[in-house]
Amino acid sequence: MSTLIISEKNKAAQAIAEALGRVSIIKRNKLNIYSIPSKNIFVIPLRGHLLEYRNTDKYKSWQNPSPREIITDSQAIKKVPINYATPYIKVLKDYAKIAQKCIIGTDADIEGVNIGLFDALPYIKQVNPHIHVSQLWLSSLQKGEIISKFQNLITPKYNWGASGEARAVIDAVIGFSATREITNTLKPLLTAYNVKFISIGRVQTSLLYLIYRREKEIKDFIPEPYFVIEAILNHKSGSFKTQHDLNPFIKDNESKAKNIFDKIKNEKIAHIIDNSKKVIKRAPPAPLNTTKALVLLTRELKISANVALKTMNDLYLNKIITYPRTESDIYKSNFDHSNALKQFATHSLFGNYTKELLKKNRVIPITNGKKDTGDHPPITPLESLEANSKKFENNLQQKVYNLLARHYLALFGEPALEARQKLKLQIKNEPFTADVVSLIQEGYLAIAPFLKPHYSTEIQITGNTLPIKEINLEKKMTKPPPRYQDPSLLKLMERNHLGTKSTRPQIIKLLQTRTLIYRKKYQYLISDLGIFLIENLIAVWLPFLKPDFTKMVEEKLNYIVEGSKSMDEIINEVKAIFLKLFDKFLAEKKNLSLQVGHHIKGKPSTALSAKINPVLTNSACPFCHNSPMKFINLKAKRFLVCADLNCKKYLSLPKKGRLKLLQSTCKKCGFNIFKVSLWKRNHTYTYYLCPKCWNDGLSEKDGRGFCSNCQEYKIVNGNCIKK
Repeated sequence: MSTLIISEKNKAAQAIAEALGRVSIIKRNKLNIYSIPSKNIFVIPLRGHLLEYRNTDKYKSWQNPSPREIITDSQAIKKVPINYATPYIKVLKDYAKIAQKCIIGTDADIEGVNIGLFDALPYIKQVNPHIHVSQLWLSSLQKGEIISKFQNLITPKYNWGASGEARAVIDAVIGFSATREITNTLKPLLTAYNVKFISIGRVQTSLLYLIYRREKEIKDFIPEPYFVIEAILNHKSGSFKTQHDLNPFIKDNESKAKNIFDKIKNEKIAHIIDNSKKVIKRAPPAPLNTTKALVLLTRELKISANVALKTMNDLYLNKIITYPRTESDIYKSNFDHSNALKQFATHSLFGNYTKELLKKNRVIPITNGKKDTGDHPPITPLESLEANSKKFENNLQQKVYNLLARHYLALFGEPALEARQKLKLQIKNEPFTADVVSLIQEGYLAIAPFLKPHYSTEIQITGNTLPIKEINLEKKMTKPPPRYQDPSLLKLMERNHLGTKSTRPQIIKLLQTRTLIYRKKYQYLISDLGIFLIENLIAVWLPFLKPDFTKMVEEKLNYIVEGSKSMDEIINEVKAIFLKLFDKFLAEKKNLSLQVGHHIKGKPSTALSAKINPVLTNSACPFCHNSPMKFINLKAKRFLVCADLNCKKYLSLPKKGRLKLLQSTCKKCGFNIFKVSLWKRNHTYTYYLCPKCWNDGLSEKDGRGFCSNCQEYKIVNGNCIKK
């Protein structure tokens, strides 16, 4: 009888097979089956999940039965094969018939275990119910690791798989019911924005709420003035700044700041009251888990979290790093760092640094992290690769590897030494302080300069006075909090228990795909659709929006992993809690509908991105005078149509050229003016028109509507003004 090994991806299947013996490839239904004839082993690769939850036939309509019944009816959803799953399922069944043992070798995390035990294994047991099942728990795809773990198979982690299954059921029930109910309620809004449905999920919608709150903080922020007094002092190495001890002077103390400045502005000497200096050790970093690695990569490479995680996963499949989905940032005491470091001793960039580590026997990380979950080691490079190595499939993989390798080597380095110098001074009895931090020994920062903070030049002071170069009183304005970028957004999600280490990048990407947020200059902004959604839901469904709800769900899912509660218990508990939230929404949604109507008729938000939502005019429809008009772009023609579905009027637009809606309106009819840019003969030609006047003049073909033909008005700096 044979042994069947189930792997999650083709590259992983190939690596497992090649580590266990000589391989021959069997082609079945366009799939590669990796056979090891000497051991009668067959390794079957999957393609991630084979199954997904969908609504049953009874609930295919979005109107009847009520979306609420998706929560209360246990038969409302079912697990069905994904469209590409059929050949994989057939191969699993065929080989299960001849197998005595089944080894689950899918990715070693909750999702991977769920794929192996809850997607693939049921099909195997359909044809071979008594097959012996064990699990291959891999932290890397290196040959030695695979052989070692194959010789020490573990009991399947059914609780892990059950936790993943419970998450899938909970998210399906919440997503299907809430998406339908809110889509149906917001139908007028969605039609106006040319959106068919609004996606709701317990994690994604909470994250959208937090992004909205930050955007509102920025929008509502009122800058306030404050004043700072600083003196620039000269010394033999150059000059440095010193700050008045009362900085900042808020607006109520403006007169006090000015009085102090008037008192000292002409002084030429600063008196040194105290000059203290101490040397501080800056410890090397802690090892990298998934979140820390994503923060590092997104910050340094300015890539999205989704791209960073995918690149790390590709490096793992190419046997270059360990498994990248781990919460552990502590190495076990028996981890062999010595052999790992020896590989880098001949590296053209890292070699000299590594030789020093080995010479001093620095082969144990200096700084510990906070968590050892026992599943995998922290993210670790497995090979010493030069920048031009052919193992890198693209330049981004090389850059990601470079950062991960340097960070790993930094774990063993000498602490960096900082000189922290504090000067206390007086200028005409006014107290000033200068804090200067300089680097006097690089230590681990030599290999990981991206971890280096900003340092000043060390000040060598002698004597009791310093000459003053100048004294300044500067008025400044307070600034709003910054918008989230990938590093800060990942930290926000971790802090609020939104998603898992593996799913957070996908959730950010999902909000972008649903056009609820967009990324601009590395910052995440909320779209008009996202603003309208959250502003309405805050009024009636705040408990669902707050991260507390999804945090509670995550805590309950952990009970399944620990074995203290069953999958069905947790699903029923969460359903009961969510049902109360859902009923609150149903009771309050009449208020939501009123707000939707108000928003559509009102002026659209300036946050609207033309790439995300249809352009709405600032001026009202010239026919019904109630609603703005929206831009429709079809293959054959372009036109404006009234956002009010009861008014079916439209205005034609020129078929060619790039259109830009101007804030200015036509002085004749009051409708918006458009700028049209045409590319002809290697030049851009620009003209302006009023769609209302232009449509009125189309039948006569008299050029009416083109602003250049207007006898009374002209366009200056985008504005319609009298000639």
